[in-house]
Amino acid sequence: MPPTHASRRQRHRRRLAEAAVVVVSLLAGFVVLAHQSFGSERSVQRVAISRRENPIRNTDVPIATSTSSSTTTTTTNPDEPTGLFATPAVTAYLQSQNDDINAALYDLDTGQLSLYRSDALEYTASIVKVDILATLLHQAQQQGELLNDEDQDLATTMIENSDDDAATDLWDAIGQQAGLSAFNGLIPLPGTVPGTDGYWGATTTTGANQVALLRQLVQPSRFLDPASQSYELGLMENIESDQAWGVSAGVPSGVTVALKNGWLPLEDDGDWQINSIGWIDGDGRDYILAVLTKSNNSEGDGIDAIQGLSELVWDDTA
Repeated sequence: MPPTHASRRQRHRRRLAEAAVVVVSLLAGFVVLAHQSFGSERSVQRVAISRRENPIRNTDVPIATSTSSSTTTTTTNPDEPTGLFATPAVTAYLQSQNDDINAALYDLDTGQLSLYRSDALEYTASIVKVDILATLLHQAQQQGELLNDEDQDLATTMIENSDDDAATDLWDAIGQQAGLSAFNGLIPLPGTVPGTDGYWGATTTTGANQVALLRQLVQPSRFLDPASQSYELGLMENIESDQAWGVSAGVPSGVTVALKNGWLPLEDDGDWQINSIGWIDGDGRDYILAVLTKSNNSEGDGIDAIQGLSELVWDDTA
């Protein structure tokens, strides 16, 4: 952990706390309206799922691609980049890649959202673990509870080590796809469709939706309190070293990186789904980056494509 890591997390907590005070002050005179606005939000209850024989569904199991996960065309020009992705160097890089890339970047300092192939759907693979934990934390808040020791152990291994068995246990705890859909509907994440039959890694999503999810962790949120945000970010900032690749590429030491990656073999054509999402804060930059890619050749090609883009983003956000 970099020497300035703790201080950056403290700064982040202070920023959340200060923002929360402002929000409370602004809403103090509108108690009735606020009650009407938020009172309809229902608690997401955990669903007890019976344990089946061999219930594990994880991203080590190859899954077949289908038309539902391929690129859809809902705009006249879905490949047209926006924001930073429209700059000449970044556009040239994206167009030079053979990989199916879906990317989104949100600059927390300027509020600018940059998109590339924003309507493309991709499998989440293990990046859905961030969504699973956020859902679990929200449910605990709604019930006025803290995560118990067992859930904390599962959350740690699920995020820091990307453990699939732990993810399956917590997927069951949140109510599987019903629980995930309920939480995502609050944000909302309209382009994210949970996997079924226990296959949480087969959830489909977009880069823009992943950015919207991470904003619930790094900005004041109606659905995750500062303690929940700090808890999940702390785990994402402590990813085991052999998984510290992806959107962190090109980022120097001493900069806060909250990261989660995903990788999934697609058995029908030999492709790999390789994804990386994260929050980068430090050295004059503060942004969220999500890059989802289906590699035409190998796992390594997908990682290289993401890291090349990450390095350009780091340089261009200076």
